Amino acid sequence: MSKYNDIKDNEIRIIGNADQPNETLRKPLYLRWWFWAIVTGMIALAIAYLLTRNINRKMAATSEVSVVEIESAPIAPTIVQAEPANVLVRDTSVNDVQMRLYTPVNAVPELCIGYPDLKDNTLVLAFQAADIRADNYEILGAYVLKGEMLSRGRSKKGFCAIIDGKIQLGMAESTPLLEEATEKEGYFFRQYPLVLDGEMVQNKPKNKALRHALCELNGAIVTVSSLEKESLHDFAQALADLGVQNAIYLVGADAYGFCRSQSEDTPETVTWGERQTGKTFEKVNFIVWRAK
Repeated sequence: MSKYNDIKDNEIRIIGNADQPNETLRKPLYLRWWFWAIVTGMIALAIAYLLTRNINRKMAATSEVSVVEIESAPIAPTIVQAEPANVLVRDTSVNDVQMRLYTPVNAVPELCIGYPDLKDNTLVLAFQAADIRADNYEILGAYVLKGEMLSRGRSKKGFCAIIDGKIQLGMAESTPLLEEATEKEGYFFRQYPLVLDGEMVQNKPKNKALRHALCELNGAIVTVSSLEKESLHDFAQALADLGVQNAIYLVGADAYGFCRSQSEDTPETVTWGERQTGKTFEKVNFIVWRAK
């Protein structure tokens, strides 16, 4: 054909540029530019991946060595020392009633029969607890010593139960805490109630004497002593006005007791009252606080 539009019946027309051959049909795949661009890019990515992994391995190796060095370095052991058992002592005055507050710290309460030994350095505070009967010299009211019922009776409605090292105070003719104290090897005794739920409780004794009480104050258990002779009414009212939630009486007057507190890192022991002898005091009993 001499012209593109000139075609005979026995001829076929090939569409394309007659002057320039078709490159796609003529060049093999490995001679195309975009093929090598893709290959070059994949090689570059592979090299980058290998380099990155090598660097990460070196960093990991360096981290492992660093950890080993830290662990192998001698470390001084940390020693946590518990605070020694102590008694915080504070004086205060309410309604002209002079009082001294004793707050045991890092000590647990328990009951004991007989005078506590001052040579026992684990004891930090001691007050006489239950009264002794005048007729038979036995403990007055229900009394449980480490789960053993030593005395029965409810002549006084106030009570103190010590179960699992915790003191519970209250007033009731009957309380399940008595049975719980026997079942859990706890302690229990009865005394005059002084304060119940923040309100003073009236009692019959009208004489004046030095007074002691076991109190719940601001969620803590404290013992309180009057520094002068007071009626039971005035003493109980002063405790209620101080903010005591619950309180029972402890043996007062010349009852024996002691406190061992820290003063400039030196234990200081203060005693009060008198140590009595004779059959009348064979069952003298105490609530004491012992170092944990």
